Amino acid sequence: MGWDDKITNGVALHKQTYYEHRARTGLPSQLVCAARVKACEALKSANKLLRQKKNVSCPKSKRCPIRYDARSYTVWFDRSEVTILAIGGRIKLIFELAQYYRQYLSWKNTSADLIRDKKGRWWLHIVMETDNPKVTPINETVGVDLGIVSPATDCRGTFYGEKHWKQVEDRIFELRRRLTSKGTKSAKRHLKKLSSRQARFRRDCDHVLSKRLVQSVGKGATIVFEDLTNIRGRAKVRKSQRRRLHGWSFAQFQAFVTYKAEAKGIAIGFVDPRFTSQKCSSCGHISRSNRPTQKDFKCKKCHAELLADHNAAINIREDFLKLRGSVNNPFVSTDDLG
Repeated sequence: MGWDDKITNGVALHKQTYYEHRARTGLPSQLVCAARVKACEALKSANKLLRQKKNVSCPKSKRCPIRYDARSYTVWFDRSEVTILAIGGRIKLIFELAQYYRQYLSWKNTSADLIRDKKGRWWLHIVMETDNPKVTPINETVGVDLGIVSPATDCRGTFYGEKHWKQVEDRIFELRRRLTSKGTKSAKRHLKKLSSRQARFRRDCDHVLSKRLVQSVGKGATIVFEDLTNIRGRAKVRKSQRRRLHGWSFAQFQAFVTYKAEAKGIAIGFVDPRFTSQKCSSCGHISRSNRPTQKDFKCKKCHAELLADHNAAINIREDFLKLRGSVNNPFVSTDDLG
């Protein structure tokens, strides 16, 4: 109804759908409201894509999770029990909690999503929240350049990533190409499993990278990235690099860094990405010819030479400091500080 009538306002949709949906489904009122909230979220996301002039159809979901709030579920972590609201009333369930997640038990639980995976297993994804730590800002700003070949490089010259990650991606690409050329039902099933495995691999890599980066700076520091919104549509890359550009999970990586940094009291900043890879970090000269290769940077004016990703990371830091109006103090490596 929201898609057909172009309605994304939650109050308007509630008035038009509440009584009909509750009578038709038999759901408790709280779950009808939760379903409407999820529908509004999907509609707003679709409308955002429409404004970007992308092809979008009415949002649909085969496995839409059930959203619960404080009034429709209660959890007791000390005895591993949870009650959830259902058509026939409250249901009490026993759950298993992995040891890793026990570190969050002192936080406050808010909403939760009930999910059934493809193997028929049930999961309750509980959102936990806590106040951001109060940390005094320190004079440490670290610019980070995200690359297609090297995942991340900071202005201190530290490169984040593992060489074998690229080898894994190349093997998956070759296997996908062979399976696609076959086109059999078995090959299509294999492709589906391969896509899930590749997504899990990239997510694991981004978790490793983000953790290393956040641990490398002190509490109260600032990590600065380029604002890479719509970068795939704006970037001009060689044909050989298009595959890596479209498989680049920079948004996921930045999201992982953001929430890990917030928990440690580290600020996140963004700068305009224009000319960061073409500008000399020593003299400020801007030219495409400063990049003789994808890997190297050599200034045509002052003849400064360094790795291109390191040069870009320094520019990102300097651009942020200018934008913030801070005094451009000489950068001191943490290694020098002992």
